[in-house]
Amino acid sequence: MNTPKILVVTMAAVAGSLIATTPVRADSNPAGASKTTTTTTSSLSLAGFYLSGKYGRSQSTDIYYVPLTFRTYTGRFGFSVSLPYLRKTGPANVIPNIGSVGTGSTVRTTHSGMGDVQLGASYRVWNDAASGLALTLGAKVKLGTASYSQGLGTGKNDYALQAGLSRSSGPWYLAIIGGYRKQGSPAGLKLKNVGYGEADVIYRLDEGNNIGLSTFYTQASLASSTDRLMSVLYYGYNITHAWAGTFYLMKGFTRIAPDTGAGVSLRYSF
Repeated sequence: MNTPKILVVTMAAVAGSLIATTPVRADSNPAGASKTTTTTTSSLSLAGFYLSGKYGRSQSTDIYYVPLTFRTYTGRFGFSVSLPYLRKTGPANVIPNIGSVGTGSTVRTTHSGMGDVQLGASYRVWNDAASGLALTLGAKVKLGTASYSQGLGTGKNDYALQAGLSRSSGPWYLAIIGGYRKQGSPAGLKLKNVGYGEADVIYRLDEGNNIGLSTFYTQASLASSTDRLMSVLYYGYNITHAWAGTFYLMKGFTRIAPDTGAGVSLRYSF
């Protein structure tokens, strides 16, 4: 099976986390979207990301995000879990993925600790070998393990359902994903449930090299905020048969998205 070893940050995760670090992709096996087997494949990846933005405030907020992610795929099923470390320097009332909440202090402080644990599951309900089309349903859970008092998260669980349509054609892989997330609200803060979407384009340069662009959109979580729109450009390569690396560049286009970001990940498949 000709499978490109791609590590994608879909902030949709960049959708349930800072940058969709544990996305349930439209297809777990882009190059083999038309194939369905009962073979089990798993991977363990470690990534590091840096994001910076003002999020509607006069002071900038800098975020370091380091997730350890396990993924496994068996036939049509896919599962993932991500355990992140988070370090944030900026105004206390700026919450990752939410933006600025209330007035609060503009003094930049630094807090660090565990981020929100991310769980994901997917099921490929349909695929067509002739056209390369595949339809996948997914569910995601964000556990509120990041501290709300330190501005690292909301401290509440989120739940999301999504569907994705993908197509593989030669070296190209295209996907669109749409979903809806029910968000938990901490005391004193009312968060709206939101819709989100993702569009992916991946091109396989050769057997060991891939480039891609993912764009993420999420509705505003607060009535006083704005929708979030950002893109991630990435390059993935196979180091060996089991090891793969990916480099990322990120750009935000709305007030609550990070202005810029960069990252790197390393994955071991078994």
